[in-house]
Amino acid sequence: MLPDNMLSVTLSKRLGDFSLHMEFRLAERSVCALFGPSGSGKSTLINCIAGLLKPDAGRIECDGDIWFDAEQGIHLPPERREIGYVFQDGRLFPHLRVRENLLFGQRFRPGRPGNGADLSLEDAVELLGIAHLLRRMPATLSGGEKQRVAIGRALLRRPRLLLMDEPLAALDPSRRAELMEYIARIPDAWNVPILHVTHSVEEALRLAPSTLLIRNGRAEAFGPTRDVLQKAGAPSPFLHHPSSPTGDCHASIRTENPHAHRLSA
Repeated sequence: MLPDNMLSVTLSKRLGDFSLHMEFRLAERSVCALFGPSGSGKSTLINCIAGLLKPDAGRIECDGDIWFDAEQGIHLPPERREIGYVFQDGRLFPHLRVRENLLFGQRFRPGRPGNGADLSLEDAVELLGIAHLLRRMPATLSGGEKQRVAIGRALLRRPRLLLMDEPLAALDPSRRAELMEYIARIPDAWNVPILHVTHSVEEALRLAPSTLLIRNGRAEAFGPTRDVLQKAGAPSPFLHHPSSPTGDCHASIRTENPHAHRLSA
């Protein structure tokens, strides 16, 4: 069994002409960026972790619980994986006010204690700065406000893991910067790890102590964000900004080379 607080992913998935082959382990409750160009397999990876896609082979394990194992025939549905998922467009219920959207997340809390066991609606509202929005309808919210509500709803699910699929991509620069401040608080405030999909160098540097570089369905590098972005050829002006968050993360990266390499940060 893996140590507590560990996410271990080994999977293969083919979609048409595209194939994803991935192996990594995430040990720390911090933000880990999944970085790479569009079409590299980032969203496919987190959809497999969430249970929205079924891998063709492999195993996914979190905190010692098996979510997927091809050999054993295990494939837990998304609602049994205790995951929070924030999409690019928020996907709030349009007929419910903000308060009711937030409370919807509590309906699917696990029966046993877990991450965020003491997290209340008031906690989420305070941390995300959305008290003034509680009586509003989603149609009256800005893009940044919708995403803050979506994050709150996901956290009130009391997830073991929070998945974010480019939640800032549709926002203007000022709203994006504002929301990054809220996201950065989550791991320390609620002890919830985040896998954050992005192709933005700025987001990876500001949010993530560690980054997994994905290209063409393969993991090319894993380690401290600044080191990985340099390997990815990120524009140097970004890399001269103040250091990204610090933290420890460990990964085993699988490649098609029989001498698969192991990286840690």
